[in-house]
Amino acid sequence: MIEVKNYIDGQWVGFDGPSFESFNPTTGAKVARAPVSDAAAVAASVAAARRAFNEGGWRWTKGSVRAAALLKLADMLESRSAPISELIAREMGKPVRVNMAREVEGAVDKLRYFAGAARFLEGSVTGSTVPEIWDMVLPEPAGVAALIIPWNDPVDLAVRKLGAALAAGCTAIVKSSEITPASTAALIEAVHDSGAFPPGVVNLLSGPGQPTGDALVDHPGVDKISFTGSTATGMRIMERAARRLAKVSLECGGKFPAIITEDADLERCLDAVTYGAFMYGGQSCTACTRLVVDRRLHDRVVEGIVERSRKLPMGDPLDPTMLVGPMASRKQYDKAVSYIRLGIAEGARAVIGGVPADQSSLFLPPTVLVGGPVDGRVAREEVFGPVLVIHPFADEAQALAIANNTPYGLGGSVWSQDINRALRLARRLDVADVWINTHYIRHVETSFGGRHHSGLGRELGMAGVEEYLSWKRLCIDTRSEFHLKNWFEGPSK
Repeated sequence: MIEVKNYIDGQWVGFDGPSFESFNPTTGAKVARAPVSDAAAVAASVAAARRAFNEGGWRWTKGSVRAAALLKLADMLESRSAPISELIAREMGKPVRVNMAREVEGAVDKLRYFAGAARFLEGSVTGSTVPEIWDMVLPEPAGVAALIIPWNDPVDLAVRKLGAALAAGCTAIVKSSEITPASTAALIEAVHDSGAFPPGVVNLLSGPGQPTGDALVDHPGVDKISFTGSTATGMRIMERAARRLAKVSLECGGKFPAIITEDADLERCLDAVTYGAFMYGGQSCTACTRLVVDRRLHDRVVEGIVERSRKLPMGDPLDPTMLVGPMASRKQYDKAVSYIRLGIAEGARAVIGGVPADQSSLFLPPTVLVGGPVDGRVAREEVFGPVLVIHPFADEAQALAIANNTPYGLGGSVWSQDINRALRLARRLDVADVWINTHYIRHVETSFGGRHHSGLGRELGMAGVEEYLSWKRLCIDTRSEFHLKNWFEGPSK
C-alpha cells in the first residue's frame, strides 16, 4: 500500500494522526493511505507558500526561468507516464489506455504550453494620452493559490490549475481528492524530483472537504481559490471565499446535450456520442448525457446507440484494450443507480441497461433511457455516470428548448452537415463550450469553462493563466510642470 505524505516547503511530511485510505474500485484492494490534513497542516502549507511568494522571489522570477522549470517538470512527468497511468487505473478505475492518451500525455502537453505562456505575459500602454504621460497596466501574480482537485482526472486537472498558477508567478497548495490521493501525489513527486521549483512554491495536502478543504478555503493567507467538482460544493466555496473577497474560479457540473439533426452524418455521430457518453463510465463533466434527436431519426439513433453500447469494451482498467472500467467508488455507483431508478419512475424506459440485478461490483453497464419527460430530474440533473437520455424534437425551436432546459451551461454539441444550421444552433445553445460534428476534442490553446451552475472563470489558454493574475495600473508623468499647479496658484497670466 502506498503511504501518501503531505508535501510542505519542499519536504515530505510524515503523519501520525487521522488518516484515510483509497481503494481499487475493480478489486476492492487498498491502494493508498493518506493523512486527514487538519487546520495546523493547512496553516503550515499556506505559510510555506506565502514565504516562497513574498520572500523566496518566485513572483519576481523572469518568465524564462519559470518556463524552464515547467519544461523540466513536463519532461519528468513524461518519463513516468506509464506507471502514473497504471496508478490512476488502479485508484479510480479509468482505463490505462485513456489515462495515457488523455490524462498524462495531455498533462505533459499542457505543462509545455504553460511554459510558453510564462514568457508571454503582457501588459499594455495606452496611446491615447499626451506623449509626456505613460499610462500602463501591468500583470502581476495573484498570490498564494489553493487548487482543489477532483478525482476523475487527478493529474490532468491538477496540471490545468498548477501549470497556469506557476506560469503566472503564483505559489500553490494542491489539495487532492480523498478518492485519488496517490494519483495526484505522483504528480507532486515529479515536481519534487525535478528539482525545478524552490521550496514552498508547490505544496500538497491530502484530506476530505471537511476539515481540510474548509480550512484551506477559509485561510486568510490564500489569495486565489480554484476548484473543480460539484456545483453544490462550488457554491459553498464561493460563499466562504466571499467573506474575505478571495479570488475564485469554479469548474462545476454539466448536463451535456447533443442536438442531432436529420442531415447528420449518422454513423460518425453515433460512434462519437456513444464514446462520449460512456467512456470511463460517464464520469466526466462533458460526458454526452442527453441526445436531442430529430424525431424522424429517433428510432435509428436509439438502435444505433444500443448496438454500439453493447460492443463497448468494459473490464479491467489495466487491460489496454478496455475503454470502460468500474465506477470510481461505491458512492458514485449508488448515485448513478439511484438516477436510473428515478428516470424509470418518471416514466422513462431503459432500452439497454437499467437497474442491475447484481450490484456486488462497481461495474455499471451503459443505460439508455427513452420516453421520459424533458423536464424530469434525470433529464436535467448531473448523474456523473453511464446514463444517457434521448428526447425527440420536431423543429429547431423545440430542440433548443429541450437542450437549454437545465441549470447547467458547460458544454454541448451540434450534429449537422448544413454548416449554416450547425452554426445557428451552436450560437443559441446556452453553454460555454460547443463541438460541431465531433466530441472530446480539447486543446490547451483554447480556454474552457462554464456558465450558470457550471461555474465561472476559465481554464486553459491565456484566459486560464489570467485567472492567476492581478492587474496593476502604473502612471508616469514626465512633464516638468506639475499638472495641478494651476489649482494651487491660479491660472498663469
